[in-house]
Amino acid sequence: MRTLSLKDGQRLVFIGDSITDCGRRGEYAPYGNGYVAIFKGLVHAQAPQLQVEYFNQGIGGDTIANLESRWQQDVIELQPDWLSVLIGINDCHLYLFDGRNDVAPESYAKRYESLLAQAIKLTGCSLILIEPFYFAQIADTNEEGRRVLKSLPDYIVAVHNLAQQFNARLIRTHQIGQEIISRQGAEVLHGDPVHPNITGHGVIAYAIWQALNDGE
Repeated sequence: MRTLSLKDGQRLVFIGDSITDCGRRGEYAPYGNGYVAIFKGLVHAQAPQLQVEYFNQGIGGDTIANLESRWQQDVIELQPDWLSVLIGINDCHLYLFDGRNDVAPESYAKRYESLLAQAIKLTGCSLILIEPFYFAQIADTNEEGRRVLKSLPDYIVAVHNLAQQFNARLIRTHQIGQEIISRQGAEVLHGDPVHPNITGHGVIAYAIWQALNDGE
């Protein structure tokens, strides 16, 4: 028998960049039209007895440094029971192509660790960490894409280490995407390697759903 870790009356905050945002500040307010909204729908479908509060705090273009600047207002003050974070692809791009050392893998890992420690200390929340991803394979992308695919594992490893450190639910988004792409092609998941289409968002939402269901 599998048991959903999300409980009645709990509050779930999602924070991240454009992949989380998905129009939540405009046409698709307040949840966006991506994985946050799909996950919410999965909970309604599979556990309609639960009354859960959802907050989408994604902002397009954000890096770990941007999350720092709004962490108090957009996370701590909401006092989540569960906090889901997806951040890193913009950090990788800015480090590679703009020379931004403040978002280099080492800085990213230290800043991310500090934010998670603060969240746990001040809210007592449980964590869902979604690894950054790039839905492409080296053989089928351009030079920019190949550079991203070679650098992104440093950011992914940082997230894996943090998930272990903080006993978080880890969503292996990049790995899942690569497995699907190897069988179905990248166009199944996205319009561009950074931004999933509805299928890609569905894959992320389902992975979160699975991660919150404890086994026997």
